[in-house]
Amino acid sequence: MRFYKLTLLVGLLTVFCLSCRKEAFDEYYSRPDDLESPIYTRLEEEGRFSKFLQLIEKAGYMETLNQAGYWTLFAPNDEAVNQFLQEHNYASVDQVPDAVAEQIVRYALVYNAFQTNHISDYQSNVGWEEGMGFRRRTAYYDGFQKEKVKIDGVEKEIIVGASNRNNRTVNFGTPYYVEGDNNNKYVTYFHELYRQMNGLSVDDYQFFYPTLGASNFYFMGGTVAKVDIIAENGVIHEVDAVTLPRPSLDQYLKENDEYSFFRDSILQQFFVTYEYSPTASKTYEYRTGQVAEVYIKAYDPMLTFSPNNENFLKEEDNDGQKDGYSMFIPKNEVIEPWVRTVFLEHYKTLNRVPKEVMADFVNTMLWQSMVWPSQFDTKTNSHEESARFTKTDITDKQMLSNGFFYGTNKIQESDLFNTVYKHVILDPEYSLMLMLLEREHKRLVINPGTKFTMFLFSNSLLNSLGYSYNERLNEWSWIDRNGNTMGHGQTQTRLARLLYSHIVETPNDELANIGGTQGFIQTGDRALPGEFIKWNNGNIYAAGNERLQEPVQVVGTAKFGNNGRVYYVNNLLEFSNETAGEAMARVATENPNVSRFWEYVFRSPLYVANDRVITGVAGGSVYTLLMPNNDAIQQAINDGVLPADPGTGDIVGKFQIENFIKYHILTNVNIAADGNADILSAVTLAKNDNDEALTVNVANSVGNLRFIDRKERTVPTVYRPDLFLSDRIVLHELNGYLNYNN
Repeated sequence: MRFYKLTLLVGLLTVFCLSCRKEAFDEYYSRPDDLESPIYTRLEEEGRFSKFLQLIEKAGYMETLNQAGYWTLFAPNDEAVNQFLQEHNYASVDQVPDAVAEQIVRYALVYNAFQTNHISDYQSNVGWEEGMGFRRRTAYYDGFQKEKVKIDGVEKEIIVGASNRNNRTVNFGTPYYVEGDNNNKYVTYFHELYRQMNGLSVDDYQFFYPTLGASNFYFMGGTVAKVDIIAENGVIHEVDAVTLPRPSLDQYLKENDEYSFFRDSILQQFFVTYEYSPTASKTYEYRTGQVAEVYIKAYDPMLTFSPNNENFLKEEDNDGQKDGYSMFIPKNEVIEPWVRTVFLEHYKTLNRVPKEVMADFVNTMLWQSMVWPSQFDTKTNSHEESARFTKTDITDKQMLSNGFFYGTNKIQESDLFNTVYKHVILDPEYSLMLMLLEREHKRLVINPGTKFTMFLFSNSLLNSLGYSYNERLNEWSWIDRNGNTMGHGQTQTRLARLLYSHIVETPNDELANIGGTQGFIQTGDRALPGEFIKWNNGNIYAAGNERLQEPVQVVGTAKFGNNGRVYYVNNLLEFSNETAGEAMARVATENPNVSRFWEYVFRSPLYVANDRVITGVAGGSVYTLLMPNNDAIQQAINDGVLPADPGTGDIVGKFQIENFIKYHILTNVNIAADGNADILSAVTLAKNDNDEALTVNVANSVGNLRFIDRKERTVPTVYRPDLFLSDRIVLHELNGYLNYNN
């Protein structure tokens, strides 16, 4: 009996303890009294969202918004919904289709809760970046659609999804479609802090929505009437307009036939493929319960971005918060005649234009950034060009889900298709020269701020001179005059040097009358000068042409770009491989006035007869060789600067000859009487007792080149437009001599 009483007592005590513990548990974990209501209830409490609440119920999102979560809701008030109903001829919310209600609600619903203290910030991988955010990812995405498309020339009706990455190669091999990424659409807003920190004005936003009044917080086509309505599962911002999901750039082009030429004849023809995706097919089956082959509409990686990609770069998960894309697309009546006039000058049909060239053209219209109107002059496309438009050039402006769309009444004035470069990029007969330019000097010749003359050499000219390019192996080769074959690396190096001699900076159009005048000019640009070439009444020479006696001649008519002209030529401007010794010997033969100086060089220890080189003068390096004429040599002898006998065995005399020669060899510079005043002095091969290189000063005006020696004597060259040229060497007759003694 006592046992049963004890058992009962223990049981009552246990119940009492458990009851106490449950009360403590419930008290600890119960919902705090001061916690705000969930979003749906919070909207009810505010009293201005009855119509939007009906839309939420039609959309099936009542339960979602009344449960736990972490959302930002841009909720349109009753006035905004009434305006929407009126604009779309709905008598009441009941007439709004469920699918439309779902679009409105999901596009107003943003992942994560953002109060105004962070609404203008970018949520980066390392924390908040203040003032960098103006977009947010929504809960809305399109999914898969049935479309009629052509695959391998056959029209089919297929299930199509959009690529959710820019291309197959971005992010070290990430494909154009990533499983689990729904390609959610974004909304764009404009908060005062973002505006201030990015140097923008209210006009930037109102350009897209001109009827909007002043506000410090815009959201899509409306303004934010009340901010930071806190709920248990997020935050609500009240807006005064209903926003349907905006199309992507790709969808907008599809919906608007005024851009059909760009869309169909260029984008669709050159850069769109439909790729069967097993991954997307499984996703489609999971969502719909139906088995089907799903294709992904993929854009070629040659383009700056994929217009159907709703994400940004995905270099970070949230980088779509801080940027998107921009397109500046001409209407049909603008782009079609331009393409037919410019592109089809050398191609019979558009589909024969090389894909690489067409990609360059399309990329002039694409910006991997959202370009606000005040940023037309500052943000650049992949060709590093600003948007060369004014607001009056924009006939259509759209704030879309993945970027800004600008319809234009003119073509982007790209340097690729307006400078001298256009005559190479748009002519298939010059595709090999184009390849060389793309590799090294493209940015030089597309500079509209600098005037150039280019000598264009054709594919057939290169082939006739032994050059060939193997597309399959991506290799060059060259067979020289003697039948020797040069491999890819050597040939490419040779062609790079040749190419630079065919590009000449001509700020004053110095080569305008090349057929009836005579002169010389340095090739390349002023910042990195190339080798000198010369011309004489239509015959053009580089050093190699002079040595071979094979001048270059202009064929056909010159053509122009906005930064200069091009000449078509029948031969290459060849460089020379002769040594400095060979060059001096040749010049002394052609011009006997300098023969005595050559005799001193030839008989000095500096000259290596077997190799015909001058000690200290490296082959292929840049020099200016000054050759005092015979009278100057006699004067140097009279002045005791030179011994009378070039072959003297006297040690002092040998020393005088060696220093005399070295002081007339200028290193690392080509100087001619072209008026280049940038070269104020030049280093010689001669050195003082401290082993320091001696210099000469330079005075250069057109037709009058002078050198000032260590005794401050000014010695002029004998001007001749028929300049002496060799392997990166310029040679002059000097009307006097330079004294290395001070």
